[in-house]
Amino acid sequence: MISPNWIKVLILKLLQLCAVTVIALSQIACQSTSKVTTTSLKNQSGSISFHDAQQRTSRVTELNYNIHINLSQQYNFSGIADIRFSLDNNNAPITLDLNQARIIEFKVNGSRLYPNYDGQSLNIPQSLLNSGSNQVQISYSKQYSEGDEGIIKYQDPIDGQIYLYSHFLPASAQMMMPLFDQPDLKAVFNLSVDAPQNWTVISAGPLTNQGEGETNATTHWQFAPTDKLSPHTFSLYAGPFHQWQSTNHAMPIRLFARQSVAPSIDGDAWLAATASSMNALIRELGVNYPFRQYDQILVPSLSKPVMANSAVASIQESAYLVAQNDNANQQLITQALAYQWLSNLVTLRWWNDLWLSESLAQFVTQKALRDDSSKPAWYQDKYYAYQQDNRFNSRAIEQPMTHSDQIQHGLSDETIQKGVALLSQLNFLLGEKAFNQGISHYLEQYRFNNADLNDFMASLAFSAKRPLNEWTQNWFYQGGVNRIEADYRCVNNRITQFTIHQSASDQHPTLREQKVKLGLFTKGRGALHRNLAIAVTYKGEYTEIKRLQGVRCPDLVYLNYQDWGYVNVKLDTRSQDTALLHLNKVGDPQLRAMLWLSLWDSVLRGELPLNRFMGSVFINLPTEQDNNTLSQVLSKLSQVKAYLEQMSPNHQHYSQRVLKALEQMSLRLAMANQSNQTLLNLWFDTYIQFARSLPAQRHLAALLNGSEQLSGLTLTQAQRWAMVIQLNRYDYIKAPQLLLAEKKRDSSDIGQSQALAAEVIRPIANQKRQWFQRVQTHHADADALMLNKLNNVMRHLYPSEQKALSSATAEQRLAELVALDTQNSSDFMAVYTQALLPMSCSYSGVSRLTRLLDEAVHLSDVSKQGLEQAISFEQQCLTIQENMLRK
Repeated sequence: MISPNWIKVLILKLLQLCAVTVIALSQIACQSTSKVTTTSLKNQSGSISFHDAQQRTSRVTELNYNIHINLSQQYNFSGIADIRFSLDNNNAPITLDLNQARIIEFKVNGSRLYPNYDGQSLNIPQSLLNSGSNQVQISYSKQYSEGDEGIIKYQDPIDGQIYLYSHFLPASAQMMMPLFDQPDLKAVFNLSVDAPQNWTVISAGPLTNQGEGETNATTHWQFAPTDKLSPHTFSLYAGPFHQWQSTNHAMPIRLFARQSVAPSIDGDAWLAATASSMNALIRELGVNYPFRQYDQILVPSLSKPVMANSAVASIQESAYLVAQNDNANQQLITQALAYQWLSNLVTLRWWNDLWLSESLAQFVTQKALRDDSSKPAWYQDKYYAYQQDNRFNSRAIEQPMTHSDQIQHGLSDETIQKGVALLSQLNFLLGEKAFNQGISHYLEQYRFNNADLNDFMASLAFSAKRPLNEWTQNWFYQGGVNRIEADYRCVNNRITQFTIHQSASDQHPTLREQKVKLGLFTKGRGALHRNLAIAVTYKGEYTEIKRLQGVRCPDLVYLNYQDWGYVNVKLDTRSQDTALLHLNKVGDPQLRAMLWLSLWDSVLRGELPLNRFMGSVFINLPTEQDNNTLSQVLSKLSQVKAYLEQMSPNHQHYSQRVLKALEQMSLRLAMANQSNQTLLNLWFDTYIQFARSLPAQRHLAALLNGSEQLSGLTLTQAQRWAMVIQLNRYDYIKAPQLLLAEKKRDSSDIGQSQALAAEVIRPIANQKRQWFQRVQTHHADADALMLNKLNNVMRHLYPSEQKALSSATAEQRLAELVALDTQNSSDFMAVYTQALLPMSCSYSGVSRLTRLLDEAVHLSDVSKQGLEQAISFEQQCLTIQENMLRK
């Protein structure tokens, strides 16, 4: 029998246990709002669906953010946000975006409440919302970003100084402050900042007051209210920057850089180039610069060379410091400025139109920098757009939105270049005057507002006085690129019939209408002479050009003369033979470049054997004097080298002969062009790439240590590092000592990055395995410096000739791809899928990549695109290999 006293004791114990449990649970509940979730997120900044964003847009107006940020803490920053907005109804709750913060206090319209917060969004109950004016007050703290979005903290490895800079694209302004983080909810931002006394603070609004901060060690910075901005175009920079300021312009123009890199920068020349670019863009766009000041900040790391926020541009240090080229720097400066009109004055409504603002900025930059506006624009990078559109997985440049669509990351350079190419075509189709007027109309009509592709095209249609709906559907909403070929007959050396044959791929069968310029050429003793150039419009599968009947039979026909159209050109048999043997007799450098592209396209399609293409290279390229054309063809030779090394051991005898010939030719032509510094450097850079033989490696080593010199050549630091990397890549016996010496010579950030590349690229199995394991265990919550380091590692880990070393981890890379994709950022996976997917130039290689693509249904879009691209490259390599040496 159980004792009554024992029962009482048992009940008392149970009550005590329950009380302890309740207290523990209540403590957990209280702490849950203030702890940052440690779960790794694929998209660190979160995302809101297009449908949900539209719902918020339909309700919210008159939006103002009053933000105070305190930067005095070492690891965290704190903020106070006073958010005011109007709601057209209070029939439903509404959410604010705030990424991984500790909420200290939360008030809605004066009522303090316990935050309903999941680490991504704050839910505001409808019971506390007004129909009309609302005020939300939030006090919070947050860690500095450890990734590549938000407020990024950077410690200079040279002098230990701390710098902070924002990177808010796309949808990551919520990593600094609570807000409605979508581009079509523009707002006025009122910012104040407390920062350490020796720091400078920069943001979108002009500075109005600077005084004593909350403590003796801080300074208070108060900025003027901004114009209406999209959240991702707002910005914050802070640190002990070196500053340059223009005194010859009515509006403040400033440049900021880290103290340690400031000696490498000609600030006055930079600011003069900025003023020149601003004037050129004002002339080109017909609209004055839209903001009250313009600041440029050189930052250590960005996902692309330029990130232009409203009134402020972030520019990647390495993009400037490595360029060593006034034209390249001028383009960088001009493009950063162009964003101020085309991304910030008018902002796209949703992320699917990011390509338009990016492409417009590049297109307008190139137009503004043209020396002669009467010349047709030629965009050398158009080839990369063709390269993407020729793949089986080509997508339309404009993706319609659905309710389930999320923020899209990983906008590729090829997509942007296709946008540039289509804008160029529109420029020719409508005429430059109408096109420029259309852009001006667009900028004025949507000033400090949002727009989309259809709004932009409506502005162009209005200025050109012609409908563009069908054109828009065919070109922007359909993927792929069409191909045209001349089909003609001649009798007694005269054309009797001439037809343009247009074809399309099975995946993208749309046949388009397009205006092009057609050029006919005949061989002379020392040149190819242009007989005729006429503008024609083709449409459908066959377009007969009756005007050419009776014209002298040409030796070469080019259907996209002066590059008006966006189209692949297949050379007819007679024109191809002429180009292969006599390309150096074409006087127009643009046409020479385009003929090279057509020949290379035929190689990739298996229509022209690689050995015939390379025969043309050895015949025609040595006399090439145009920098752009030579640079373009030399880039194709780098691809030839990669393909030949991937094919190994197939066609090994031919590969060795060709690569040896390229090594010798590039050195010989570098020596022959000592009076032309640009050509000398182009050929010498190519020599570095092809220096594989032991004598060539000894030569590079002698040039590095100064025991030998090349007449006319002064080695740049970039060339020295390229030589060190090449010698380590091919395991030259003295490569480690040369690397050590170069590290002592150049201890800059770029030098450290290049030294790492040289270490990683060495064909040493144990070393490769160690770096590989670090890549495979990388996680999205690692800091930005580690991400940049591993991006560098991935690009150099398995070069094309190190097939055995690559195959040792190939299966592991494929097996772990899905897991890596789940735990890493889009930027990381874009580099991973580009650099580390196994390539073997074999049918088994295509099969295993295709199988992975089919089975991995949960891969991100970025990783799927990387897989699709790898499959295309494998198929191209196979096609080239199968047609090698065919006559």
